[in-house]
Amino acid sequence: MIVSAKSLRSALLASAIALSTLSAAAQVTYAPDGGTRETIQSLTITAKPGAPFQATVTTTWKRRLEDGSQVTVYNHRTVARDSTGRIFQERRFFSPSGNTDVTRLSELDYYDPARKELTVCEPVRRLCTVRAASLPVDDPLPLPASMTTPAGLKITRESIGQKTMESLQVQGAHEISVSPRLGDAEPTVKELWYSPLLGLNVQVKRFEPRGGAQDFDMQSINRSEPDPRLFQPPQEYGIVRMVRER
Repeated sequence: MIVSAKSLRSALLASAIALSTLSAAAQVTYAPDGGTRETIQSLTITAKPGAPFQATVTTTWKRRLEDGSQVTVYNHRTVARDSTGRIFQERRFFSPSGNTDVTRLSELDYYDPARKELTVCEPVRRLCTVRAASLPVDDPLPLPASMTTPAGLKITRESIGQKTMESLQVQGAHEISVSPRLGDAEPTVKELWYSPLLGLNVQVKRFEPRGGAQDFDMQSINRSEPDPRLFQPPQEYGIVRMVRER
């Protein structure tokens, strides 16, 4: 069989087009994407002046999985506040052994009440971002025994007495929240132990239908003035200001 030069060129061209099409089909292009990062709201530290302390906050998180099983993770981190109301907080990742092991830092937070600025430092990027912020300085006001929010959330509260924790007098409260959006799902239940001297909760036990059981304990509370260096971001980190320099 004799093949003309023209026929050979046509066959080679068709083969090249087919290979190019297969190569293009094997390549996929898209922009970088993220993922889901679950976080929980820990103990709230206000900028109350005249009540310095340094402590370790331990967190136990029992998470419900879709198959009905549970997984428990932990972390423990350093928090502090000085007499002027400046606040320092470590943020750390969770781990199944985080109750005994020191887990990896996720961020370092610094709040300055005089400047009304929150500085968030990321160890991975070695970068700090400064934003405007205003944390409460006053003690919380008494809350009603029952209330319904405009969204229909029903909240009931009751006192559960007083006791001593970490050499502090604390007041206990029990709170139940029922959301109309969740139908017959379990309510959110909280047990809170509040220190009037520090102006914050030193222990919270929280159960949420979706978030699971979360326990927060403030331990090893030292009410002496913390080291001033604790409230200074790492000097080797870069600074990005989202607010004007004052």
